[in-house]
Amino acid sequence: MFAILLDPVPVEGYGSKPLVLLASVVSIKPGLVVDESCLLKPGDHLFIRHDSFVDYRFTRLEQAEHVEARVSEGIFDVKEPCSPELIQRIFEGALKSTRISREYKMILRKLV
Repeated sequence: MFAILLDPVPVEGYGSKPLVLLASVVSIKPGLVVDESCLLKPGDHLFIRHDSFVDYRFTRLEQAEHVEARVSEGIFDVKEPCSPELIQRIFEGALKSTRISREYKMILRKLV
């Protein structure tokens, strides 16, 4: 699962097309190195059924039209929106995490 952290918006230095910032949510499994910046439990979102975390290593910027096309093609599924509280936790985790790129942290600080 990916959480979309920014509404589609042009990002300075990336052209004029609107972009979204995606953060990966991963189930905690034995032997997996866990980024504890944003831990999630079942009930935090309907999609989360196991203890999970946001793996900020896989955060990425995508053109909004690319994401929309993947949804239309059935490659990506749209789930229930995250609550404002959950989005806030994911933002705060991104700013704490040592695994997200500095560039993405700068984008978040500028645009949020």
